[in-house]
Amino acid sequence: MDMNSAEPLFEGSQEMILYAEDGSYTLTDDSFHTAVDEQFADEYGTPEFTERSTILIDGGNSYGVSTVAFDPFEELVWMGNQGGHVTSYYGADMTKYTSFQVHMTDEIRCILPIDGGILILSPSSVRYQLRRGIPLYTHSSANMQEMQCMIGMKNSLDSFLIGGHNPSLVEFNLTEGREIKTLNVGRGGCAIMRQQLRFLCCGQPSGRIDLRDPLSLKVEHSLDTHTGSLSDFDVHGNLLVTCGFSQDQGSLAVDPLLLVYDLRMLRPVAPIELLLEPLLLRFMPSFSSRLAVASQTGQLQFVETVTLSEPDLSLYQINCDSTAILTALDVSNSSQAVIVGETAGSLHLMSSVSSPAFNCFSRPTEFPDPVDTYVPIDIGDSLAVYANIPLPMTNCSPGQLLSDWPEEFLKRRYRRTPPIDPEIFRTMKMQGTIGYAPNPNTKRRNQVAESYVGGRRGGDSMNRNNNNNSGDDGSGFIAIPKRYRKADIKYSKNGLDDIDMDSMNKTGFSGLEATLPNSYCNAMLQVLFFSSNLRQVMMSHQCSGEFCICCELGFLFSMLCSGAPCHSGNLLRALRSAKEASALRLIVSDTSINDANLLQLIQSWNRFILHQMHSELLECKRKEAKTPSFVFRDTDFPSIEIQNQRKRKVKPELTEEIIEDTTKGETDVSKLLGSKQVLGFTCLKCNMKSTKDATVLVHNLMYPNLKGRDSNEITFPEVVEWSLGGSNVTPAWCDKCYKFQPTLQEKQVKTLPPILSINCGNNNEADKKYWREQMDAVVMKALQGSVDTKQQVKMCRYGGACTRTGCRFKHPNQSTDVTGISSHHYQTNSWVPMTLSLGLTAAGKVRVVRHGEGIADAEGEIITYDLYAVICYINDEKKNIVSIVNVDPVDSQWYIFNDFSITPVPAQEAVWFSIDWKIPCVLYWRQRGSETTSVLKGLQISSDVLINVPKCANIIPLTPDEIPKKGDIVAMDAEFVTLNQEESELRSDGKLATVKPSHMSVARISCVRGQGHLEGMAFIDDYISTQEQVFDYLTKFSGIKPGDLDATCSSKNLTTLKSTYLKLRYLVDNGVIFVGHGLNNDFRVINLIVPSNQVIDTVHLFYLPGQRMVSLRFLAWHFTGVKIQEESHDSVEDARAALRLYKKWVELEEAGKTAEALEEMYVAGKSLNWIVPADPL
Repeated sequence: MDMNSAEPLFEGSQEMILYAEDGSYTLTDDSFHTAVDEQFADEYGTPEFTERSTILIDGGNSYGVSTVAFDPFEELVWMGNQGGHVTSYYGADMTKYTSFQVHMTDEIRCILPIDGGILILSPSSVRYQLRRGIPLYTHSSANMQEMQCMIGMKNSLDSFLIGGHNPSLVEFNLTEGREIKTLNVGRGGCAIMRQQLRFLCCGQPSGRIDLRDPLSLKVEHSLDTHTGSLSDFDVHGNLLVTCGFSQDQGSLAVDPLLLVYDLRMLRPVAPIELLLEPLLLRFMPSFSSRLAVASQTGQLQFVETVTLSEPDLSLYQINCDSTAILTALDVSNSSQAVIVGETAGSLHLMSSVSSPAFNCFSRPTEFPDPVDTYVPIDIGDSLAVYANIPLPMTNCSPGQLLSDWPEEFLKRRYRRTPPIDPEIFRTMKMQGTIGYAPNPNTKRRNQVAESYVGGRRGGDSMNRNNNNNSGDDGSGFIAIPKRYRKADIKYSKNGLDDIDMDSMNKTGFSGLEATLPNSYCNAMLQVLFFSSNLRQVMMSHQCSGEFCICCELGFLFSMLCSGAPCHSGNLLRALRSAKEASALRLIVSDTSINDANLLQLIQSWNRFILHQMHSELLECKRKEAKTPSFVFRDTDFPSIEIQNQRKRKVKPELTEEIIEDTTKGETDVSKLLGSKQVLGFTCLKCNMKSTKDATVLVHNLMYPNLKGRDSNEITFPEVVEWSLGGSNVTPAWCDKCYKFQPTLQEKQVKTLPPILSINCGNNNEADKKYWREQMDAVVMKALQGSVDTKQQVKMCRYGGACTRTGCRFKHPNQSTDVTGISSHHYQTNSWVPMTLSLGLTAAGKVRVVRHGEGIADAEGEIITYDLYAVICYINDEKKNIVSIVNVDPVDSQWYIFNDFSITPVPAQEAVWFSIDWKIPCVLYWRQRGSETTSVLKGLQISSDVLINVPKCANIIPLTPDEIPKKGDIVAMDAEFVTLNQEESELRSDGKLATVKPSHMSVARISCVRGQGHLEGMAFIDDYISTQEQVFDYLTKFSGIKPGDLDATCSSKNLTTLKSTYLKLRYLVDNGVIFVGHGLNNDFRVINLIVPSNQVIDTVHLFYLPGQRMVSLRFLAWHFTGVKIQEESHDSVEDARAALRLYKKWVELEEAGKTAEALEEMYVAGKSLNWIVPADPL
C-alpha cells in the first residue's frame, strides 16, 4: 500500500489518519502500531452459525411468511404465508417438496407436523393434510374464530387443543374429525401454547400466562409477565422465558429484557439482558439452557439462561431487506439449523455445520416416481427407431392400431367347461348322441362352483386345501388311535429339554422333531434311512456343494444311527435353497401348512427327493472325470450365488467321454430305484412311431377304467401291473403332423429295480372310492361261505335317524352290504398284499401276481418284492403324515414313525387302511435278499478340514502335530440369530405359554485349544453365511450385527455352515471332549449329535440340585475373577472362560472342595441378585 498517495478520511487533533484501503492504524505516537488482524483475532473468530440458504417463497412477491416449522419426523421444513399457501422444503438445500393452497384469503397461523400428516391452522379452520399434499379433511365451526395456535394433548395422541383471540379453547379429535369439547378461557383468549411436564402453558396477549393442568385443563397458577403485551415465550425443563412489550408513557415499547421464571418455585429469577430488542424466541432442544432470540429488524442472538462465566457473544444479522420484519422463527430438533421467515417473502436457513440434519433419526421421505425421459429423435432421421418411444395404449381410441392383427390370424377362445362329476359318467345312459344320468346330489342348491384354475401342471392345486380328503362330513366322530395323531408339545422355559421323550419312544431308534417349517417330510426321511443300501450311498457321499441334499442326508443318517432324538434342520435349510423344491411348491410356511394338501405334497416330495439325489450324484460323477479327488478347502465352499455365477461364466465344452457318460446317466440311486424302460409313441393320425429310453424312479398308481367291468374283479397286483407297463392315449406333439395329435403311449420295461417306489394318488374322491370298493370286496370274499353276513349285522340304535358317517350297523330300508361288517375283518383282510412277485415277458411287459402264484409267460427269474414301508396321511383336525416301516427285513419288525413318537405294531397294520382317516400315499417294496448285510461305514472325514483353512487375524490354524486326538480338550462356544418370532399365547391362569419356539440359526462357531503351549488360542472362529432373512440378530446376547453374515459386505471370517460342520464332525468322530457353557443347546441348533461322554458342560459342573442354573458371566467372575461380556458377547471369549472354569473345577475336585465352593457361590449369587458388580470408580 502506498501511504503517500492515500487520502485521509478524518483529521483530528491527534493527527490520526484512517485510510480507505485495508491496512494498519498509524499514529504519530509510536506507542500504538498493532495490525487489525492481530488486534481483533479473538473477538471475531469463526462464527458458530452461518446463513446457508436464502430462498424466495411461493407468492413471496405479494405475501410474507406467517409461520414456519421443522418436521420432527422427516427432513422437511414447513412454511405458511399470509395468502393461505403452504410450501415444504426438503433438506439443507431447501429443495421444494410440496406446495398447495389451503385457504383463499386467510393467512396460515400455525403448522403442526404429526406422524400421519400435518395440521394447518388458519383463523377460521383447521386442515388435516398428507405430507404429499393430499388433503384429508377440513374442519370449521362457530367456535373457530381468530384462531392463533394449536398443540397436542399429553393424554391422547389424536387430540389437540386450538386457541386464539377468542374466549374458546377447543379440544379437537383428529380420528373422529370433530370437536370434543370447548373451554372458556376468558376475554383474553389464548394466543400462544407450550407444553411442559407439569403444566400446559397458555399465554394471553395481555401478558399473563396461565399454567393449566394437562389433564383437566384447570388453571393451577398464573404469571403476570410484561405490562404491555406478550410477544413470545418458550418452555424447556423447569424454565419459562418470555419476551414482550411494556407500557411507556401510554404507548407500547419493546421490553429489552427476557423474563425468566422457575416453574418449580413458580417465581421469577434474574432476567436476561440482550443487545437487541427481542420479538421471537425458541429454546435449543439439544441444549438445556440455550435460547435463540430474534428481533424484528433481522438480528439473531444466542444466549445462555444459566452460565457460570462470562458468556460468549453470539450475535448475527440476517441478510434481509431493510424494510422487512421477522415474523417466524423455529429451531430444529437437532439444534443444527434455525429457520427465519420475514414479511418480504424470504426464508433464511442458519446452520452450525456444513451438512445439517434437522432430526437425529429421520425416517425416509417419500418422493414421486421419476419420470422416464427419452432421447429426442431428429425428425429428419430416416434411420430412427421409433419403437424406443412406447406408445400409450388407450381404450378410447375409435380406430384400430396399425399393429393390430388381421381377423384371419385370430381365434376366439371360450371359457373352459368345468369338469363333470365322474359319478355322472358312471351312471349315464346314451340315447343317440344325448346322455341321461340321475342327479348324484353332490352339490347343494344354488351353490357356486369353484372357478377353474388352468395350468399345464395343475396350477396351484397342490397347495389348495382339499375339503374332500376326509370321510367325515362333520356330523360323525372318527376315533383315531393316539399313535397316529400329531403329538401336542408343551414347551417350557427350557424348550424341549423338559419333554419326556422316553414316554413317546421306548425303542432304540431316533425320532425326528417337528418344530421346524417343512417338517412334514420326517416320515419320508425315516423310510429312506431304513433302506440300508440307500443309507450306505448317502453316508459315504461328500462334495463341495454348499446346499447338497445328499451330503445333508448323510449327516442326518449318521445322527439317526445314534438312537438319540434329533431334527433335520440343516437338511431343510438346504431344501429351502433348492430352486426345484420352490418350483414344485414343496416349501410351505408354518402359516400355510394347514391349507396345504399334505396327501399330494408328500408324494411330490418323494418324487423330488429321489430325482434330486440322482441329479446330484450324477453331477459329481461327471466332475470326477475332469477334477482330482475331493480335498477339503474352505474356498471350495462358496455361497450359492457365487457358484451360480461361476456356472454362467464357465461353460466347458463336452468331450467325447462326458457325452458317453451323459448317455449312461447311471448313479447308485438309479441302480437302486430306477426301472429302465423304452417308451413307444404312435401317432393315431399319421401312424408315425418313435421310441425313447427312460429311467423311472417313482411309479404312479394308475387305476383302470371300470366302465363295463365289475370293480370286484380288480386286484392290487393288476393295478400295479397296469401302472408299470400299461398303455394310454394322450395328446402329444407329432413332428410329422406338426401339431398335437392323439398319441398311443406304450411302455416296454427292460429291468426291474431292487427298490420299487409307488405313489398311490388318492387325492380325489374317485380314487378313494375305488380303494373303498376294493377293500369291501376283499372282505366280502373272505366272508363268503363261512357265515351269512346278514345274520351278523346288528340294527343301529338310531334307526333311520342315524347321521354318523361310516356307521357299521344296519339301518331300515338298507340293502345288506359291507357296512355291517366288523372293523376287525378289514384289519385281517387287506387289498394290498405284503409280498408281490414280478416278472418280465419277452415283449417287455410286466406281470405282477401275489407271492406264490405262477407267471406262465415270464422270461428269466421271477423277482419277489416285500413291502417294507408305507407312508400314510392322517386326516384329522391337525393333519399328519406317518410312516410304517419294517426295520428288520429278516425278522419282520414293524414300527410307526410319528415324528419323535415311535410305536411297534404288527405287520398287518401296515396294510390296514381306513380311507376315512388313514389314507395310503406312498408304498415302498424291496427285492427279497437285495439288502446289504455288510457293516456300515460312514463318511471318513480327513484332517485337512482343520489344516487347509484361510489365515485370519484372530485364529492360529492347527498344525499337523496339533490335530486333537481322542480325549483331548477343546473349548467351544456358538452364537445364534433367530429366523422367526416365537409364538406364545396367554393361558387362562394368566401365564404365558410357548406355542412354538423361535427358529434359531447358527451365526458364529468358535473353538479354542484346551492344552499345549497355545492353550486358549482359537483355531476355529467362523461366521456362518446365511441367505435367509434374519428376524433378530440378538446383538445383545450374540454380538452379531446386521451385515456380519452378508457375504457382500461382511468383514468377518465368513464361511458356509457345511464347511464348519465338517470340522466339528471330524472332532466328534476323533473322540475329542468339548468344554463349554450350555453346549447341549449349541449342538442342537448346529444339528450335531455328540455322545454325552464327549461333552463337559460348565452349566452342570457348577450346579446344585434344586437350585438355579448360573450364567457364564457370573461363574467366570466368581471363580476366576475375570469379567466377560462387558459390552457384548464374544464366542472366543466365552469359550476361554468356560475352559478356565473347567480347569478351576478340576482343582476343586482334586482338593475335595467342590461342594463347599458351590455353596459359597450360591450364597454370593443370592446376595448380589446374580449380577456381577461394577468396577469402583
